[in-house]
Amino acid sequence: MSPTVSRVLVEKNVAIPLRDGVVTYADIFRPAEGDPVPGIITRTPYDKEVFAAAALPIMPSALKLAERGYAVAVQDVRGRFSSEGEFNPFVNEAADGYDSVEWLAAQPWCEGGVAVYGPSYVGATTLLAAKAKPPSLKCAIPIITADDYYDGWTYQGGALQLGFTTFWGLGLAAAQALGRDRGLDPDHLAAAAQALLDPHETARTRPLAAMPGLSQPALAPWYRDWIGHNRRDDYWEALRHSDDYSRYEIPMYHVGGWFDIFGIGTVRNFQGMNAASPAAHHLLMGPWSHAYYDRYLGERDFGPTAAAAMSGAVLDYNRFLDQHLKGAAADLPAVRYFLMGANEWRQSEQWPPSEAKAESWYLHSGGNANSARGDGALVTTPPPGDQVPDRFFYDPLRPVPSEGGPTLHAGIGLPGPRDQSCIEARDDVLCYTSDPLEEPLVVAGPVKVVLWTVTDAPDTDFTAKLVDVQPDGRPVSVCDGIIRARFRDSLSEPSPVPEGEPARYEIDLASTAIVFAPGHRIRIEVSSSNFPRFDTNPNTGGPLATETEIWPALQYVLHDEAHPSALELCVLPE
Repeated sequence: MSPTVSRVLVEKNVAIPLRDGVVTYADIFRPAEGDPVPGIITRTPYDKEVFAAAALPIMPSALKLAERGYAVAVQDVRGRFSSEGEFNPFVNEAADGYDSVEWLAAQPWCEGGVAVYGPSYVGATTLLAAKAKPPSLKCAIPIITADDYYDGWTYQGGALQLGFTTFWGLGLAAAQALGRDRGLDPDHLAAAAQALLDPHETARTRPLAAMPGLSQPALAPWYRDWIGHNRRDDYWEALRHSDDYSRYEIPMYHVGGWFDIFGIGTVRNFQGMNAASPAAHHLLMGPWSHAYYDRYLGERDFGPTAAAAMSGAVLDYNRFLDQHLKGAAADLPAVRYFLMGANEWRQSEQWPPSEAKAESWYLHSGGNANSARGDGALVTTPPPGDQVPDRFFYDPLRPVPSEGGPTLHAGIGLPGPRDQSCIEARDDVLCYTSDPLEEPLVVAGPVKVVLWTVTDAPDTDFTAKLVDVQPDGRPVSVCDGIIRARFRDSLSEPSPVPEGEPARYEIDLASTAIVFAPGHRIRIEVSSSNFPRFDTNPNTGGPLATETEIWPALQYVLHDEAHPSALELCVLPE
């Protein structure tokens, strides 16, 4: 265990110059006496004055790390708050992270080895710094962050993460406007303020290129890049982690939540780096959303050990940092995850656990699976011969509302496992439900839905949601996903939707770990919208950034011998 120092020196607004002459500023927390110590840096766009105290319960504070014998730099990234330059999300973080790590390592009070850590966008600055491979960087702790700033951050399955992108972007723009005198048009500032006050009306803006506040280049010059690059092209490839995980040669401790908007990327980062990197990687997944870390989330109480403060996360961070910066012994499991339903922490050497077996549950019906009142069934036997397909009418002007799941901004809906009764009352939501379970079904791993569909639209979306139906009939969401039809085969090369012909879609619902108890039923919801979590597809096949026209679509979901639509799970023996 690292000794606790008796006095911590805090130095404010210390200049960190970057290679192009831009000067950024950091606050330094370090032992007031003694020999040089290892360095730790966290690089934030959210104001170092706030961030140093640990912005989230899952994040260690700079002061506590300094008390443990580290020199901690909390830095405003380029163009934010105290730092010079122009902020462009993601674009400069690799080079700037490299320079900042090496600056810290060169200070006389730093012994040369450095770690980088942080959550969300600060997790992005963490991973992008590691991608640049500064020689002094010894380890990293990326927390609740993504693997790809196209798929899993700005978009998912080809659909724009509208709620997150809009209101995170507006928050960035507002802070940018207030941070210094930029001579901005008062009307533009007023438009941004109004957009934040009425989030649901803002989310209905068409075209996307006219989004209030964000469409003004002086406020958010990067927004036009986000919506203009609506496929994985060179713009996004330059920022992507998952194109080559072998470059990450340092050990990392990845942290995520089952209901976090970036949980899908946290798991993919761990899996990819664990397979390709020579260093040791660890994964911690709790029953958390992006901003909530208590035992209670949505409709569920996960018990006292579910809270971040009781999870042992900070203890794990300390052991990890001491191991890789101070040479201390540590015996951390490769994977530690919270099993919902059992409400307990478990360990594994990989994800999914090696003992998990793939299991498919097939969609069946007599052609009337519309709503929870319908005849949709979910069974473990493939459909025999022909079955009448289900159909529903998708109207982009009447989208299925988002209810729970990995949402982020409370203005568009609360996150987590939430009651889906209102969603399942709609005729444009197909419901496929199992019989009550006789034995516990323990799911631990990625969840996927394979759909065979026919649409009469040039382009459209398909959504899926896994639901835990309680014995009293209350449907509580577990995880969800989406696929944009034109991106069904490739996120970089969109392809036309075959007119009037069956097409196969894979919908990634991310990973989960949950026990479906005896008496519970498993349900899959299928539809074509989840708004405003995702933008509504206008079905025209046109450019989504500028499209103003909207077409309805008639959707068919097939589930016959030739087109076996199914839910795919990883199931643990009990």
